[in-house]
Amino acid sequence: MRADDLRSQEVLVSKGMGGFPLFASSRIMVMGTRSLGHMQADMIRILGKENAVAIMGRHGYEAGMATAMAMAELYDWDSDEEWFKAGSILRSMAGLAHEKIFKLAFDKEQGRFYMEGEWRDSLEATQFLRQHDQTTGVVCCILSGWASGYASACMGKEIWVQEISCRAQGNRICRFEGRPADEWRLLPEDKPRFLGHNSIEDTMSGMRLQLKQAWKEVEDHRAEIQSLREQLDSPEADDRFVYRSEEMERVRSLAQKVAATDSTILITGESGTGKEVLVRYIHRHSPRLSHPFLAIDCAAMPKNLLESELFGHVKGAFTGAERNKTGLFVVAGAGTLFLDEIGELPIDLQVKLLRVLQERVARPVGGIKTYAIKARIVAATNRDLGKMVTEGSFREDLYYRLAVIPIHVPPLRQRRQDILPLARYFLNRFSPDHPGFTPAFVRRITTYDWPGNIRELENAIEHASVLAGSDQLSPEHLPLAVARESDQSISDLMANWPSETELVRRYTGAVLRHTGQNRTRAARILGINPSTLWRRLESRKP
Repeated sequence: MRADDLRSQEVLVSKGMGGFPLFASSRIMVMGTRSLGHMQADMIRILGKENAVAIMGRHGYEAGMATAMAMAELYDWDSDEEWFKAGSILRSMAGLAHEKIFKLAFDKEQGRFYMEGEWRDSLEATQFLRQHDQTTGVVCCILSGWASGYASACMGKEIWVQEISCRAQGNRICRFEGRPADEWRLLPEDKPRFLGHNSIEDTMSGMRLQLKQAWKEVEDHRAEIQSLREQLDSPEADDRFVYRSEEMERVRSLAQKVAATDSTILITGESGTGKEVLVRYIHRHSPRLSHPFLAIDCAAMPKNLLESELFGHVKGAFTGAERNKTGLFVVAGAGTLFLDEIGELPIDLQVKLLRVLQERVARPVGGIKTYAIKARIVAATNRDLGKMVTEGSFREDLYYRLAVIPIHVPPLRQRRQDILPLARYFLNRFSPDHPGFTPAFVRRITTYDWPGNIRELENAIEHASVLAGSDQLSPEHLPLAVARESDQSISDLMANWPSETELVRRYTGAVLRHTGQNRTRAARILGINPSTLWRRLESRKP
């Protein structure tokens, strides 16, 4: 999970347990901003500014830490840094301020943390100026405490996010810096009272207990925060070419490079992985865009009909040929002709296709005249053509003619990071105003192996969106085969009653497969340092 694509309609859930609104799984009370301003003024008048600042800062600190712990419990973040970045977005969603971070150094293992940023339209500063004139000090106490608490939970040590300048002082915006508390070199009297009151471990432990109790009450109505990997270089939705994984980024990059050429391309991959989407992407990014794109499924037609469709025929060539027919090789003109399931092409048609590729001419069935072929040929298959060549069911010379540029599209189980953005894309297409997914739904779809790949995922999302209606999608809305938890992996782990060492080895492998070989995420699931995982994997090598 990443922090860049949090959905406010999923974070702010209108109906929780008892019909109460929820924010990040916690019940919230809606108050007008002017009420906050009056409360702020009363606290300063009655308690004095120092005590009021301490109380509001402590309130913000505990709220920030509680929210961070909720996010950690609910979602599997790609990294602790992504978990931290989610807090910045949540502060904006909560209405505290529009936050922007300019500089960030986040290294939990080394204990290094630093950030600089700004708060625009701070709620506290706005309300202060409605009640008072400009002041010499900073006033965004809840906001500073909230950011400090969230950052402290993510780092596992006390972090102080200090407001450096404030709009209440007459500045255009509020600015802040964040560092570990011990790096501020503060005198005891200058240290914020919300820091050091309890140890970070004690505070987080108490928060965990509170959260567990709260989640029992709102389990069926938890809000889901979703994030998409930054897609500065990747199209979010380009003719359904949606992805976030490094594997598909390499596929897209290669496709974009070859799109400008005239080379023949062979695309391989399991059924449902999106091979035709990739072919359309290549056509759309090629100089042939203004020319036709034609596709034909070689497995869907009888041999005679397929030959006629590809090469055309002359009148009287066979029974029923009442007029001349132009084949797709010619109809495609200077465009792209996509031959899907090329592995199903009969041997005698393989010979004819080889001639088309070699001589760039085609002759219609029953005809004498040949026609020049200008179209680019792109083929795809879910079969192992190399194995078919060995078995003699596919011509070796045709194989090498087709595979001038081979592109393999990996199955969905090997690029699990693509599952969530694809699911969101399909849900938005089926139901644009839908409230989204529950965390349990996200966990289920991202751990399921999807033997039918993207096609199966699309059908499952459509199925779930119909059953869910206006509710968030939950596992019970999925098709039975997807919703049902499988214990096969546990059986595999325990097969033959392995030793403890062998059990650890098998479980480590299972976690790596689950994360798509992402060692950072695997280490987090295993509860070990990435360096420990690296040593464990190195020790297994012969």
